[in-house]
Amino acid sequence: MKAAFTRGFSKAGWFRWLARGAALAVVAAVLTGVPSGARAATAQVPLGTAANFAVLAGTTITNSGPTTISGDVGVSPGTAVTGFPPGQIVNGAIHGGDPAAVAAQADLAVAYNDAAAQPVTASAGPDLGGLTLTPGVYNSPGGTFGNSATLTLDAQGDPNAVFIFQAASTLITGALSNMQLVNGARASNVFWVVGSSATLGANSTLQGNVLAFTSVTVSAGAVVDGRVLARGGAVTLDTNTITALVPALTISMTAQPSSTAPDDTVHYTITIANTGQTAYAGATVTAALTGVLDDATYDNNATATGGTVSFATPDLTWTGDLAVGATVTVTYSVSVDDPDTGDLTLASTVSSAAPGNNCLPGSSDPQCSSSIPVVLGVLSITVPPSASLGSAAPGEMASGSLGIVQVTDERAGVAGWTVTTSATDFTTGGGGPAETIPAADVEYLISGFTSTTGSATFTRTPETGLSGTAQAVVTATSVNGDNSAAWNPVIQLSVPGGAVAGTYSATITHSVA
Repeated sequence: MKAAFTRGFSKAGWFRWLARGAALAVVAAVLTGVPSGARAATAQVPLGTAANFAVLAGTTITNSGPTTISGDVGVSPGTAVTGFPPGQIVNGAIHGGDPAAVAAQADLAVAYNDAAAQPVTASAGPDLGGLTLTPGVYNSPGGTFGNSATLTLDAQGDPNAVFIFQAASTLITGALSNMQLVNGARASNVFWVVGSSATLGANSTLQGNVLAFTSVTVSAGAVVDGRVLARGGAVTLDTNTITALVPALTISMTAQPSSTAPDDTVHYTITIANTGQTAYAGATVTAALTGVLDDATYDNNATATGGTVSFATPDLTWTGDLAVGATVTVTYSVSVDDPDTGDLTLASTVSSAAPGNNCLPGSSDPQCSSSIPVVLGVLSITVPPSASLGSAAPGEMASGSLGIVQVTDERAGVAGWTVTTSATDFTTGGGGPAETIPAADVEYLISGFTSTTGSATFTRTPETGLSGTAQAVVTATSVNGDNSAAWNPVIQLSVPGGAVAGTYSATITHSVA
């Protein structure tokens, strides 16, 4: 019985398989957006850079006693911040009239106007003590809000539910008053819009963000799980605990493969994850492709798992909301020009101006930049077109050399490579059960390399059981420059006892990447 072998390839002819490399072109992303919650009946309030501040005032900030503030403290257009120490600031800094405070006040004005203009869904109060309220925008018939007992906010299972309280004049909470957040409600999604001034009672607890047009007084022992933000006047503190929920946005970008060649396709993935404690509303991520499009063409195929994505050369733009813990993935691809007349590098950076992001301009975070070469050399493999194993009787073993298999890597060592093999069953006649030798009964044996060139670590798998699934048989790692490797594999198969006589043939496919 004779077994005739041929081999097949997936690219570029019978004797040569051209392995396209892989490229990681960093997407230059600029993200703007503001912490917020999910949009339902009530839209989120865009705090912008004011989200970085636990306390923000227009004129002065004064403190008495050992107040603890988690987040930034700022004043603008005033500059005075007094009482630290004995007060302390954790995970934050003082901004006395500096550009950060100026920007935060500008964003606070936007947020205040946004929250004040949202349509009212119900009236409540003026005393909110003892009430249980669901998401929505509330006003008070008398223009004031107070809390004499315990106010409960019920998100009804939606952690992105928004609560807005519009007080035309004042917010005054009683001593020892309290708030409870239930069924997924978050302090970051609660907004108190105060037309003049707010006063929080001694030893009271308030959840959410106070946006006061004039001033805020936080009485002795009061606790705020959120922010105290005053546009025009002072903020007065006394032995308080104020904790601003921290915004955090993690941007990363990957591409496959890690190096590329002319006429190759590079697939990109941008991941935008809200890893903080506040949501983002209307976030925008712009992938600037200028450093890519001199070498490649955008394939016009961007998709996103949430929000919307569009392309207007040279920028790819994603826009959407990000709830706490949410992740959005944007994917698209480019085709490398052939010939490539660019600078042979797909290079870019990821940057963002959003609060709490990891890719500020000039960031050294490796997720925020990359430079990928376009390699003009090729990776190829050659295999004999056919081979014969001679003959064997049923129950015996047939084996023979396939002939020299050679990989040539002319890519200047930009990456290693792996050769895989797969095989069809060996058949004769009509391919019935007695006319078939399963590929699983065939071994692919490599005793050693017949030759190697270049600087690389070449590793062989001495014995591989063939199947219809590609399996690695030779790899090159630690590559430095052009290289090659050749081997003469032996194909060995057991002929079943019930096999009929005939010439059995199969196709063994070699691929390299």
